[in-house]
Amino acid sequence: MSTQAPLLEAQSLEVHYPAPGGATLKAVAGVDLQIRPGEILGLVGESGCGKSSLGRALLRLEPVAAGRLLAFGEDISHTPARGLKALRRRTSMIFQDPYASLNPRMTIAACVEEPLRVHRRPDRAAQIAALIDRVGLPQDVLTRKPHQLSGGQLQRIGIARALALEPDVIVADEPVSALDVSVQAGVVNLMADLRDQAGLSWLFVAHDLKVVEHVSDRVAVMYLGRVVESGPAAAVMSAPRHPYTEALMAAVPVADPHTPRRPPALTGDLPSPLDPPPGCPFHTRCPLATAICKAERPALRDLDHGEGHAVACHHA
Repeated sequence: MSTQAPLLEAQSLEVHYPAPGGATLKAVAGVDLQIRPGEILGLVGESGCGKSSLGRALLRLEPVAAGRLLAFGEDISHTPARGLKALRRRTSMIFQDPYASLNPRMTIAACVEEPLRVHRRPDRAAQIAALIDRVGLPQDVLTRKPHQLSGGQLQRIGIARALALEPDVIVADEPVSALDVSVQAGVVNLMADLRDQAGLSWLFVAHDLKVVEHVSDRVAVMYLGRVVESGPAAAVMSAPRHPYTEALMAAVPVADPHTPRRPPALTGDLPSPLDPPPGCPFHTRCPLATAICKAERPALRDLDHGEGHAVACHHA
């Protein structure tokens, strides 16, 4: 495990949203997470588990309802928006929908220039040209509008804009989910190359476990607003310890018909975060559930004596 101080760290972090009838939806319900220098951390889970809310909260794009958020050693949990300009220079985000994240009335050059202009960087034209080269696109895309480019090209534009201020951390929210498989590979490989060349740290939010396994150094698995398993990507993917992670792995298609299938994937739906089950939130769908699972929520604990593979399960 790395001994370097984390760049971003969540400590019992919670994100809440108001719901009809005065209820509160706990999208993130007490998460501990670290993003370390020069690593890609994959964040996986079913739709609705809180991945995107957590990623946005780490950049203070969502308010912190409870817990602490540390950025580069400083507590920014409740720092006013006007005090976050330094954070905005050192962090960036790639959004899930590449088209919706760009202004359709602006040229690509203007879209990429926006963070440079806001932070008053000089010599912007040269920087924009260098960014377009860096993400492998021809210079003539700069005069086009977003609707004139493909999904893969737009996602590369999103990466170029995220790189504009030379950040230390980028949060990528499902950056390849809307792309064809052949295009996905190019974008994922570009992210890995940028990590190696520039020492960038990434939070890679996704639901495709094969993509996450290919690109990530560490993996965190979320269920109903909580991290239920985390550790080195190779360990989590090859020997998952939590029944939920096992079920996700079992759902991954196997190309070889002679390869033995894993146990059946999950049955039932994700419980409502407005009314989560007591005890372990996974017990309503877990084949290993016992009485203690229904009564007591398991803590995330390291099972490998400092190797970093942690699981929140009574029976792990």
